[in-house]
Amino acid sequence: MLIHEASKKCGLTRKAIEYYVDQKLVLPQVLENGYRDFDEANVERLKKIASLRRLGVPVQSIREILDGEGLAVLCKVNERKKMEIEAETAKQALLDRLYETQDWDDVYARLDALEKNQTVLRRLLDVFPGYYGKYIKLHFGRFLNEPVLNAEQQEAYNEVVAFLDNMRFDLPKELVQYLDEITKDVDETFFSNVSSNMDEMISNPQAFLTKHRECMEEYKKVTASDEFRTSTAFRLREALTKLNSENGYNDVFIPAMKKLSPAYRAYHEGIQKANELFLHEM
Repeated sequence: MLIHEASKKCGLTRKAIEYYVDQKLVLPQVLENGYRDFDEANVERLKKIASLRRLGVPVQSIREILDGEGLAVLCKVNERKKMEIEAETAKQALLDRLYETQDWDDVYARLDALEKNQTVLRRLLDVFPGYYGKYIKLHFGRFLNEPVLNAEQQEAYNEVVAFLDNMRFDLPKELVQYLDEITKDVDETFFSNVSSNMDEMISNPQAFLTKHRECMEEYKKVTASDEFRTSTAFRLREALTKLNSENGYNDVFIPAMKKLSPAYRAYHEGIQKANELFLHEM
């Protein structure tokens, strides 16, 4: 079909279709007379493009969704959109607060904390791929709501942002695909359960070990097996360990997060104490 018929079927203007053709988002056949011939597959793709654009998805992300990692990219775009909505809701609440209190200093401090939170979360989503990016955002997000109150925290914030701006998360494609596969079901409910278990472990490591010893011993047995050492899971673990060591994740990012967020510092210290106990008793 010619462009005018394709336009009727997909609900896009001729000008919009021509733009997406120029951007190579859709590739119709070019006839001998120079006219473009759109088939049904082209029209279905244009419908998807139209839906994504109406949802506010930028062209580059549309390209990645349709031609690249598909749902993993859509997950990341969805998380960004959620953040935008949450930020607008928070700003509306601050505007209401300002109207009620006329406390400009208080609202300024809260707005500054919100913007810093959003800045770090956006970078976490950008750096880490697919569903794993959502997991990392959820993990650190709950520690990023505290205000920056002193020069040390401001310096730490700058270090976190600079680290994420320069970090390159380079893994072989098959490991990225595997990482997507094992994190694709992570959502707020799943992560809330994980967080509750971690908090339980930190608050009383000995009781946690007693309660979960059998499961932990089985995990230790599995990860020490020859079968595990030849698995994709083992390769991913080793690759992540090497990557974190090389890019300064453990030496730069984590120390900066501990300075930035007192809550994260307490969490990290609790994890270390629990790990020392588990290594000693298992």
